[in-house]
Order: sequence, then structure tokens, then C-alpha cells
Amino acid sequence: MIDLIDECSYDFERLGYKKVKAKKYDIDLLSLHVDSDKESKETGFDKGDYFIINAPLLQYLDEECFDYVSMLFEKRLKFLIKKWHVKKSKTLLVGLGNPEIWADRFGVEVCRQFALDKFSNVKKFCPNVYFETGLATFEVVKALVEKFDITFIIVLDALCTSHISRLGCSIQLTTTGMTPGSGVIFGNKRICKKELGVPCFSIGVPFMINSRSLGAEEELLLCPKDVKENVQNLGYIISHALEGAL
Repeated sequence: MIDLIDECSYDFERLGYKKVKAKKYDIDLLSLHVDSDKESKETGFDKGDYFIINAPLLQYLDEECFDYVSMLFEKRLKFLIKKWHVKKSKTLLVGLGNPEIWADRFGVEVCRQFALDKFSNVKKFCPNVYFETGLATFEVVKALVEKFDITFIIVLDALCTSHISRLGCSIQLTTTGMTPGSGVIFGNKRICKKELGVPCFSIGVPFMINSRSLGAEEELLLCPKDVKENVQNLGYIISHALEGAL
């Protein structure tokens, strides 16, 4: 399964795929809109908007760079919230992943750094993984939506990449939601508007790479040795962008 849409072998140029260079730090901004059921079937990706920030120097720079990337991401998030007529009156942040494993705790880290005390309209929920709780994330999120009349959901999770240079350096935003534990749990329902009736955006950053991508015979998930610092930095970047957009 491919997490980052620009790692798909499909020729997205015919669908209006755009790539522009930001003014600083050698950052690429990628955007794509999958418009029809036909395009969705051909590409394997759900209909909606996709946006990626590729910042190859991110982990080598300082807080000034982090703030710049956060600003770029916040700007696109605001644009998509307006485009999709999102009502932010009751927003739920869902931080997926295992909080005990740094390569898998991006969603939890963003929620931890998000300043909840500044917002009366935002709730945070970090469900942990199914193997720790025995609870299907979708069912719990559905219950929260119904209980608190949630109008907007943002799902956050760590992703996988097939390119080692993208670990901790790419941020993907979609308006299509996300399937919790899609890599290990089959049949889990997708957290998306079709299933829950409210807009569901997803934000992901790759912190893992499949060893097969590096030519290894045995299939393992690998992560950077400085993954803790990487995750904390991205938690800072995304939590600040969310605070600005919400």
C-alpha cells in the first residue's frame, strides 16, 4: 500500500498535478485534485484534494525553518477548509499511532503539543492501537461524533515511504480521511465523510520505510536513528499550523 500519493507510479500530470518551489529552504509544494470515480479507480486514491510539502533540509535547520514550513502548511489548510465549506464549530483531532513507539507517535505528538486551552471548540482524542485496546478506532470516533455533534475531523498519523530521503521531511494533507491501522488491520473502516457524515481531513508524515525498498530480503519497517527529535519537530510544526487554522 502506498501512503504518499506522489510515490504512486500513475501519471498524475493529466489530472492537473502541480509542483511549485517555495521561496526558501529548497521546499517543493505539490498539489493534486482527484475529481471523478474513474480517476479514483485508476489511481487507487479517493476523490478529493492532496497537498504535500517536501522539505529535504527540514531536519538540518532551525526553528526559523520550522515556522516557515508551519506557515506554508497553515495557509494550505485554511484554503482547503474554505474550499470544502468546513464548519469548525466542533472540531475533533484524532492522533493515531502507538505512543510507546516514536516512529509511530506523530499523531499523538501533534495532539500533545496542540494548545487545547486556547480553544473551546476543539477536542483531542488519541485512541492508541487496536492491539493495546481491543477497540476499533472508527467505532470510537463514530461514537464521539454522535455524542458531541462533531462537525469536522482531522486525523493525524505516521506514514511509510519508499524513499529514505523523505523520512521526516514530507508532510501530506488530504481531504479524504484515513483508514486507521490500514497496514496491519484488514477490514477497518475509513474515517471519512462518506462514513461519518462530516468533513474528515488527514495529515501524515513518513517516519518509516519498508526494508524491501532498500533491497533487503527480509521485510522490516525501519526508521531514522534520530526519530524522536524528528517527531517532536514535526509535532511543533503541525500543531502550530493547526492552531493558526482553527
